[in-house]
Amino acid sequence: MLGLSIALSVLAAGHETLPGDERIIAWAQDRVFPGETLSVAVRAVTGTEVVLGTGAATAVLLWLSGRRREAAFLVAGLLILPLLQSGLKELVDRPRPAAPLVELRAGYSSPSFPSGHVMSPTFLYGFLLWQSMRPALPSALRVPVATWSACVLLFGGPPNVWLGVHWPSDVLGGWAWGLVLLVPLVYVMEGYGSRTASGPAGGLGPPQIRDAEPDQT
Repeated sequence: MLGLSIALSVLAAGHETLPGDERIIAWAQDRVFPGETLSVAVRAVTGTEVVLGTGAATAVLLWLSGRRREAAFLVAGLLILPLLQSGLKELVDRPRPAAPLVELRAGYSSPSFPSGHVMSPTFLYGFLLWQSMRPALPSALRVPVATWSACVLLFGGPPNVWLGVHWPSDVLGGWAWGLVLLVPLVYVMEGYGSRTASGPAGGLGPPQIRDAEPDQT
């Protein structure tokens, strides 16, 4: 995933469009779905500032529910997210789609690659999707959290292409870099949890103290 992300970034830095970008965005903008109303609503939910606020609220809830390790790791990821995202955008410095190649249907305020409206929710809702699969989350919350997170992950990208504010490769880069940030965090958390559960000394629990045998003398 890291290799794919770096390769996409290098290609995007050297080319305003990648193979398939123009054809896919032209096809997407000719479709009725998702339409302006839904596309604008999705972008409102997946904006980086909104994601950071939602993530901060999630971290507070995790902390108050006693899951402080998860809260701490989530906060660490949320601190890295905007720095990594803005650094990539400035480093790649890819122009946004523009007429006559596309019909621009929304505004923007930063370079094009990667899509922040995809990278940010990929990290947060990928984290929530992972949490929904763990037994620590109450069973009543698992299905709603998993369903909402999966919908955002799957459908957060296409509206950016329909509105003409991102090339399809920008969206792919957002998914890829979001996972680059998320996967190591999940890996470290799982490893930390396994070590904590298994106890010290290479997975052995606390030493067992046997009852002293009675004196036979």
